[in-house]
Amino acid sequence: MDTSGYQTHWHADEISDSVASNPDTAFIFDAWDRLVQRSAAEGNHGRVIDISCGNARDVTQLSQMGWEAVGMDPSVQQLQDAQTATKEAGERVHLVRGVAEFLPFRKDVFDSLICKSALDHYVDRDQAMSECSRVLTPQGRAVVSANNYGGLTVRTSRLGYRVVRAVWPAARKMHFTWDSPVPWQHTYECTFANTRDLGEPHFDVVEQYGVSLLWGFPGWGRFLSLLPHAIRRVLLRGPHEIGRRLPRLADVCVFVWRPKPAKGKPAT
Repeated sequence: MDTSGYQTHWHADEISDSVASNPDTAFIFDAWDRLVQRSAAEGNHGRVIDISCGNARDVTQLSQMGWEAVGMDPSVQQLQDAQTATKEAGERVHLVRGVAEFLPFRKDVFDSLICKSALDHYVDRDQAMSECSRVLTPQGRAVVSANNYGGLTVRTSRLGYRVVRAVWPAARKMHFTWDSPVPWQHTYECTFANTRDLGEPHFDVVEQYGVSLLWGFPGWGRFLSLLPHAIRRVLLRGPHEIGRRLPRLADVCVFVWRPKPAKGKPAT
């Protein structure tokens, strides 16, 4: 299905899964933001772009750190939210409407690039990665992250769904958090392996790590919500550290890439 029309009008308020209000969701979003921003900010300050910026919270933070920041998104509604958020933060972030497959920028213009939780909405992922490599300087950094549908949480959750549906027929008509196939507005399911392979023709690996374990596992968020804050933090941080070191298992995989040198041109 062509999702390009959907992408131009998408808004985060369309997400209505009950997992969104659980403490594991607050934890993973905070950790994901913090780690991606740290990875994108390493090195000398320069220009940074988030090619599917949503409300622009990542590039707003980088602007506060001294970067010249650009946010791009195909959705008018998302860009309106981004404009409001950046003004409230008192930051000057350049906002552009566009799609990742055809970035409206010249070659070698950005020192850092963020692509966060967006790969599975693109129509032509390889073209998008080629464009990301093109607009980065030779020593630039692409920080690409995605939900890991090949991770431990997803695989064990789906096993549990099959068991529940086998013993409770009514559940066969229900949609659960990690069900396959993913909702229609996604073009495929990201995994650690297929995201790594997507970047390989265009980038060299600088770093790779994971974010969180057990996010959205049946009953996990509700269980955490019953616990005191201090205990909850311990139970969240432990699995997160495992996922951080073992990104193949984690709920989110993060890749830090550098553009491959042009053929016949040595890396600097």
